[in-house]
Amino acid sequence: MKVSKNEVDGAIALLAEFPAEPAADRPSDGSDVLLDPERVRRARGNSGPGTTSDATTVLFVSDTHLGYKNRERTGRGKTVSWVNEISSCEAFSRIVRIACNRGVDAVIHTGDIVDHEVAAKTLDYAEACLDTLANRGIPVYCVIGSHDHDSANPQHSGSVNGITWLREQVKKGHLTELSTSPTPVAGRSLDAYGIPAGNVGINDVGKFYSREWDPSDIAFKPATPGPNVLCLHDGLTPYRKYDADVDLNRLLAQSRVSFDCVLIGDEHRPKNRDFENGYTFEAADGTPVFYTGPAIRISEPYRGHDAFVTELSVSDAGVTTTRHTV
Repeated sequence: MKVSKNEVDGAIALLAEFPAEPAADRPSDGSDVLLDPERVRRARGNSGPGTTSDATTVLFVSDTHLGYKNRERTGRGKTVSWVNEISSCEAFSRIVRIACNRGVDAVIHTGDIVDHEVAAKTLDYAEACLDTLANRGIPVYCVIGSHDHDSANPQHSGSVNGITWLREQVKKGHLTELSTSPTPVAGRSLDAYGIPAGNVGINDVGKFYSREWDPSDIAFKPATPGPNVLCLHDGLTPYRKYDADVDLNRLLAQSRVSFDCVLIGDEHRPKNRDFENGYTFEAADGTPVFYTGPAIRISEPYRGHDAFVTELSVSDAGVTTTRHTV
């Protein structure tokens, strides 16, 4: 029997009139799952034979490197010759403006949110930007990258601990860290999975060794009905060859979850300097793989090119992409 969206909404309204845990039931009996409105909303994608769930729109962002310009002041890290033209704060603000103007359901950040030396005033500015997204009801999901890890041990007196700040943003609900368990994106049918750089998350920084994880270490929890994405921040084959950290084809082959696409951070250069096609390829099993490049112009190929972020529309029918200049 086909069930309409309005009928599902009516069912949610009726369920809301009952206690979350009926007296005759215990949470262990599954009542907390049965009456979970989030679960019911997610079931809309399967509300009748032959139906297709609504698309979820995501702004895919990577490598914002908040504090990048501090490399000149602190002497830590290479910079491009046009470093004085770059403002990570302005770029972060423009990303928020794009997300709000496009009315996306969520933002997904695939790592290196902060640079390794970041000042408190930069993070205060970024927090105000995250406040704007929260007030507009646009959640931000993330995995962290190698520079995020390194920011836990700043070497300059004017820098602060970036990991401490990231943990605070998670506690405030400004950020949701992705993991090997499915995370529903904005309460819709899309699930997101994530593996941080080195397979070490925000709360475990301090154990970071960039090349120590192996696909056999990863066990994804079962997917729920609907499309899903995997988010990573490491150097991966087949994009890289000799300097790759992880074999993406092997990771996907051993996974019990079939991903609709993979979103990756860390790469600052399109393959063969091809900005049109060099950030996109297919894994051996046909899974679409997308980079979006750094959100600020921090590598030599960007001397004459704008940085961009990528809007994804993900549904059971597939994935479409639209780029937006930052």
